[in-house]
Amino acid sequence: MQKSRQLTHIRHGIKKGFTTSFIHEQHFPTTNPFVLWEHTTSKNPSSHSLSFHGHSGIEAISYPITGTILHHDSTQQHHVVKSGDVHMMTSGQGIIHKSTTLPQQSTTETFQLWTALPETNNHEMCHPKSQLFNKHYLPLVEDNHSTTKVLIGHYQQHTSPIKSHCELILLDIIMASYSTWCFTPPKDYQSCFIYLKSGISYSANNKLMPFQIGFFESSPAPIIVTTTDQSSRFFIACAVPLKQPLITNQHSVHSSKNNMDISNMLLKKLISTINNKEE
Repeated sequence: MQKSRQLTHIRHGIKKGFTTSFIHEQHFPTTNPFVLWEHTTSKNPSSHSLSFHGHSGIEAISYPITGTILHHDSTQQHHVVKSGDVHMMTSGQGIIHKSTTLPQQSTTETFQLWTALPETNNHEMCHPKSQLFNKHYLPLVEDNHSTTKVLIGHYQQHTSPIKSHCELILLDIIMASYSTWCFTPPKDYQSCFIYLKSGISYSANNKLMPFQIGFFESSPAPIIVTTTDQSSRFFIACAVPLKQPLITNQHSVHSSKNNMDISNMLLKKLISTINNKEE
């Protein structure tokens, strides 16, 4: 039996309203390139809206599993992100967007992952882009006791059509009871975490409960997850860390103050333009 990659720490997130956040600025040295992981749940039958606001220097991946997100942004893209679809927003030098979440049978549940954009090849300050990927094009890998949905990157012989600017793998896994799931990330993918959505799972002799995130050590060992008398659903995210500083003002992440200042000026202009149109 292979030895599992060890978990260095497990923690609950910080809940604010309907959203629980799990990665904060003080964690960046160990979570790089991951700078945000959020889980939003609501039993409110009303829609929830965010007005226009800006981001830069990050790539935001949104994944509703119950409900629909209506997305509008300054690239003139208007997307309807349905349950199981993936939306990727590459903010680059600066993008503003607004969104409305529509519940399904009075329930909303969504996940969002942010990665910092690499400063190499000017990705950090690239032109913004907004893309929608239909769930039917995302590979589903069915084994005897698990189903793995490849949201980004590759798993076994299957590759998602979604291409991240970071070297990234993001998987959504459903496991049966009394089963084992094993995955060995490529050797350079040293930044990895597991997030348990439901059920109870074990990894490296650690018990994971719903709404807990666990960060793995940097190691060539495989990630091994097991269940006992409960099925479970969890996410695995793995990436190659970026060799650059990461600074944030909560809405944006950059490698330098100069890039942050340039993007802030652009975002102010975009917000001002929108406000003038709405007057």
